[in-house]
Amino acid sequence: MREDEKIKANADYMAVLQKYWLPIILLLLTAVSFVSGYLAVFTALVFTFLVPGLIAYRFFNLKSHEIWAFVPIFSVLVSVQMVYYLSLAFGYSRDAILFSFLALTAIYALVVYKKGEPLKLPKFLKLRQLKKTSLLIFAVIFLVSLTVLYQSVWRGDQYGIVLTGSNWQDTPLHYEIIESINNGNFPPQMPNFAGYPETYHYFVDFHTAIVEKMFGYLPMLLPFLNAVFIVVFALAIYALARDYGRKVAVIATVLGVFGWGLSYFGLFSALINGTFNPGQNYIFQYGGTFGLPSVFDNLLQQRPMLVGLPAFALVLVLLRNMDNKKRILLAGVVTGLVFEFHNVAFFCCYVAYVAYLIFNFKRFNQSFLYFLVPTALALPFILGTGGPPLTVSISGTWIANFAQNPLIYYPLNLGIPFALAIVAFLWRGHEELKSTLLFLVLIPNVLLLTPNPWDMYKFFMFAWVPIAVLSGVVLAKLWVRKWRVVVLGLILLSVMTSASVVIFNVGTDYPAVSWSEYQAGLWVRDNTPQNSVFLTSALIHAPSSMIGGRLRVTSYINWPYGHGVPLDLVFQREHDIDLAYNGTAAELASVIREYNVSYVYVGSEETGQYSNCIVHFDAIGYLTTVYSNGNTRVYQVDWAKMGT
Repeated sequence: MREDEKIKANADYMAVLQKYWLPIILLLLTAVSFVSGYLAVFTALVFTFLVPGLIAYRFFNLKSHEIWAFVPIFSVLVSVQMVYYLSLAFGYSRDAILFSFLALTAIYALVVYKKGEPLKLPKFLKLRQLKKTSLLIFAVIFLVSLTVLYQSVWRGDQYGIVLTGSNWQDTPLHYEIIESINNGNFPPQMPNFAGYPETYHYFVDFHTAIVEKMFGYLPMLLPFLNAVFIVVFALAIYALARDYGRKVAVIATVLGVFGWGLSYFGLFSALINGTFNPGQNYIFQYGGTFGLPSVFDNLLQQRPMLVGLPAFALVLVLLRNMDNKKRILLAGVVTGLVFEFHNVAFFCCYVAYVAYLIFNFKRFNQSFLYFLVPTALALPFILGTGGPPLTVSISGTWIANFAQNPLIYYPLNLGIPFALAIVAFLWRGHEELKSTLLFLVLIPNVLLLTPNPWDMYKFFMFAWVPIAVLSGVVLAKLWVRKWRVVVLGLILLSVMTSASVVIFNVGTDYPAVSWSEYQAGLWVRDNTPQNSVFLTSALIHAPSSMIGGRLRVTSYINWPYGHGVPLDLVFQREHDIDLAYNGTAAELASVIREYNVSYVYVGSEETGQYSNCIVHFDAIGYLTTVYSNGNTRVYQVDWAKMGT
């Protein structure tokens, strides 16, 4: 080959490399991930948080601050759905996940081929448009969230594993879903109500399962991912508020993540009176005066909110320009994809669409209907088992049970930002956002859409998005020299409730499992068949499920009840469990047959509830002790010895 031909060949090679550098890196990451669990976790984070969004953003007219929010939100929505349908076709496995990554790599390469210019990171990030203040806020949000979560979720101490603070109750449910999916429960039945298909909007847990599957067993992944999602929510709030000015965006982001009402009065009262206790001066009072848990409290523990809230904020961003057909279409796509992550978010996106439609109705054109078509992406789950049954009824249950005096309840619980958002109604502008706020606050007071009436509170979490932006608009208007101290004071008083949340989470030490129970959970994971049904107490912590990934007969009542299981069936299983642990060998056998139980578990919650159960089970001939560590036992059922 002549010298000039070599030079040309090298130039062509460099041109191809320069154009396709990112698809090449993605291909290498995926290939190495087939053999390296550590790198595979990083690869999964890249593909589920970045790649689908990087593919799609080029087809829409998005501003830089909109892209920062769009890429992670869209990527999570698309990547999880993609793995879901591939797994339905070929089975859920590590290889299926990696092949989905290969498919995304091929799509990205095709987009580069068609669109030409590859992604240029400096151009994409455009960090010059973010001032140091904005970057600092996002960093603080991540660090505070991560610190709180690592102090309260899956932290080991001398006694065992701690699941404390806001996470002590609901987070075990999410671990049960994640670990059962990764141990053969796919398509999932309810791990906490064996035999019933999963009716929870579980896809955020499925996302965690996908990333964890790359490594094997990684319970510490959950708090890290929660912190990442909280930052994604902050980016979505920033994107929604940024068009009103940088000051509005910064203030709205702070209030959107950390703001709330006046429930910190209890904290101040306890500090003044010398009665402060992190475990007793919690800001949330179920059914009480301060009965709405704050948005930061929800972000720490209510995992579906971690995708539902930012997706809802992104839909508000996209609907802002109703003249752009592509943006309306994209808003419909996001809405259709979010249902299985958070079905209340799906409904709230429709509420926002109606609000924007009303205020643009005078110039209505057919392109406004583009939103409706892609929302049909949710139909397979709506018509199947993708969430609790939707029961729409006119009802004052919420007011009767929780907000008996709305004129006092809402100002106290939603606080200064809510008052400032109301002030924003005094001048023109932001009409669609104001209408969305009004609809979302009104709905819980006149309708009942959830099996458990308490879950209607979630509409106030979504109402918080327009509240944060509108209050940011008002405070930014007041940001003049003589009022700056007042503005800073109002912001400080608006976020004090989150200080109470942080204190509660880092200042408590609620145990989840002892070390012997933790070892039992690992033993179950390694030594029992997948999808085995365990008989446990009907309480919150079950190592056989949240660590071992196995199914159990039933759990804490509000989990199955809140997810659509009729209350009488939940009570029946609770009764049967009491019968199994307290009754005769014949009564235990009837329960075992009824629910196809393979193992009976005894841990601290079981011995606390049924003090004589170990002696009782040791004397039963068809139960064989297969694991014993202190007062922790696993008994295997011998169906042949049990007879008929």
